[in-house]
Order: sequence, then C-alpha cells, then structure tokens
Amino acid sequence: MPDEAKLSSPSDAPPSPFKNLTGAAIAATLATGLYSFTNMVAHKLAAAPLQTTNTLANRLATLVRTLLLAIGSGATMIFAVIAVGLVLLTIKQVLVTIFSKPQS
Repeated sequence: MPDEAKLSSPSDAPPSPFKNLTGAAIAATLATGLYSFTNMVAHKLAAAPLQTTNTLANRLATLVRTLLLAIGSGATMIFAVIAVGLVLLTIKQVLVTIFSKPQS
C-alpha cells in the first residue's frame, strides 16, 4: 500500500508541446471525420424527401433529422475548438520558453 502513495498523478507533470500537438492532431482528425459524416448525412437527408402525409410523422421525422445534424455539428465544433486551443497552448508554451528570463 505505501508504494501506491508515492506514484505521481498525470496532472503533476506539465503538458509538453509534443503532447499538446499530438492531442491537437487527434482532435483535428476526429473533427474532420465528424464533419465528413455530418455532411454526408445532411446530403442524404436532403435528397430523401418525406414519404408520408401524416402531420405527426412529418414532425417527428423533422425532429429526428434536426437532432442528427445538430449533434453532428456540435461534436464537430467541440473537437475543432479543442484542436485550435491545443495549438494555441503549444505556441504560448514555446513563446514563454523562448522569452523567459534566465534565473540568476
């Protein structure tokens, strides 16, 4: 049991620029994939008109279509913002490292 107390948690180590850029690449890849998927779904839904005259069925179909596109767009934006934020964090870390004054 005492050995477990000596382990450091992952939050103790500051994030390195390499880890930041790796995370940004993963988030950008996910955002691109989600964008392609959402775009494909939007085109498929636009090409397939509703086949019923029932008002309730039309409203439910419209609701489902709207939810599909909203969830896809929201997830795309979340991953895109994460990717941009990680790139900006990396730039900040590099600039702070370059311009920091050496300790005397």
